[in-house]
Amino acid sequence: MGAKGINLAEEGRIMTLIPPIDRSGVATDSTIVCDMRKYVHATVICSIGLNGPTATGILKVVSVNKLPTATVTTDLAFRYYRYETNQLAASGDIKGALTWAETTGIVPVATTTGAMYVIELDAEELPQGHIGFKIAYANPAAACVSSIIAILTGARYADNTETAAPLYS
Repeated sequence: MGAKGINLAEEGRIMTLIPPIDRSGVATDSTIVCDMRKYVHATVICSIGLNGPTATGILKVVSVNKLPTATVTTDLAFRYYRYETNQLAASGDIKGALTWAETTGIVPVATTTGAMYVIELDAEELPQGHIGFKIAYANPAAACVSSIIAILTGARYADNTETAAPLYS
């Protein structure tokens, strides 16, 4: 019959890191994902709406060593794909090439169609002793509606009785 797809609600964990809102030029740090001790992989989806040439900002992945307030943070290099989100465009549903970002992060491309950046992060990429990460969305220079979610997969100790683990802002 073919391969069965994954039921993310049961086999993974879906988390809102930054809810959809107009950034209006305000830098924002996401909620801290502290579950990387329990999961092997995180896919982070950064959806950025229509933005003009000045609404660029910087997206960074920052690891943290403890909760609720990290005493040590480390900017990480990371892998990502860029998607155009205009479904009417010829490339609207095709991901771009896998790209490596330096620890300084990425500057989203200013576009009139919106874009989506899909960051792929393995737990083993965190520095020794760090328990999770956050997304730093710095310097958005103008109004820009955006949201960020994380999907954690590869549960190390999976069962059907998951209780909500704490998230920290």
